[in-house]
Amino acid sequence: MENEDKKKGFFMPIPPGTPYSIIAEATHRFKVELAEKPIQAPSPVDGDAIPMAWVLIGDREELIKAKAFIFEKLKETLKYYE
Repeated sequence: MENEDKKKGFFMPIPPGTPYSIIAEATHRFKVELAEKPIQAPSPVDGDAIPMAWVLIGDREELIKAKAFIFEKLKETLKYYE
């Protein structure tokens, strides 16, 4: 999997709590893919699963655009609840 990630370029963590609808729209609008990566955490106890986080994978320029899009959509969502 690591070799696959290198072929596709960079990755960007998705902010926790981001609605799936925003993530899906970003993946359709920009040339990025949704993937999971293990996160750094204290050593798991026997039987515990390794914690994973969602990330977007793609070219640097596309990830910059996707990040701006996601944050703008999050701002719009928060304004709705003001």
